[in-house]
Amino acid sequence: MIPFRCSNRDRTRTPVVHNEEIWDYAEALVRDYKPSLLTEPTPINVIHFLESYLGATVEYQDIYYAENETPIAGATVFNDDCIRVFDRESQCTRIIEVSAGTIIIDNSTVEKGNKGFESFTGLHEGGHFAMHGEVYRRDANQPGLPETTSNGTHVVCCRKDLMFQSYGRKLTPEQNREHQANTFAAFIAMPRATFIPFAESLIREAGFSKGIFVYDDSEWESDYALEKICKAISVAFGVSFTAAKIHLKELGLLKKANRYNTPQALQAV
Repeated sequence: MIPFRCSNRDRTRTPVVHNEEIWDYAEALVRDYKPSLLTEPTPINVIHFLESYLGATVEYQDIYYAENETPIAGATVFNDDCIRVFDRESQCTRIIEVSAGTIIIDNSTVEKGNKGFESFTGLHEGGHFAMHGEVYRRDANQPGLPETTSNGTHVVCCRKDLMFQSYGRKLTPEQNREHQANTFAAFIAMPRATFIPFAESLIREAGFSKGIFVYDDSEWESDYALEKICKAISVAFGVSFTAAKIHLKELGLLKKANRYNTPQALQAV
């Protein structure tokens, strides 16, 4: 595994990096892990990548969350610690010990038709595993660490509503780490080398000769052509429909009409 290098960190040890640096790092990992993923659109084997390449241990659990809280999609454990889970057999919660280097994926992500979200969750946690060890990992012999009883101090738990959230410019350290993990996941699953030419060909087939899908705010959510493109991407790369749409926007292949400076590129389907 290629280590993540970052010389600029904030007071919480969260990396201070540009999105492009995470793009490059994620794709360097893909190239090192399986170069063929950069030559043909193919879903990455997420569990194999996490375990055989990153060196994590993957577990599936029903991660506990309070009734008034958003469900947790996944968690990454940096030191031997413990988390609270729901035991379906006994219909109660219990605390389990989890070893350092474990990525936990919540069982709810495995629901029928949710494979893309399960994969994205695993890669999101892989982003924390690869980039945020300095934030959470501690020397086991270091004195003065707080005791843990539930989801501990060496565990990052990621709620479902943060997985595809759009963040503004002023981020808290936690929001910054979630954004970085989302970016990492997207570019591991959909590296530019294969994603851009594949998406551009679909967009051109839809009638946009320059390979950029230009939409109007009032119509894009129900646009059949865009829906067809995102579905094709989700199948080719093994991601969710939402992840495909966000990635198109992130790479400038999906733009609002009022922000597109060459109206000639907008051609009716």
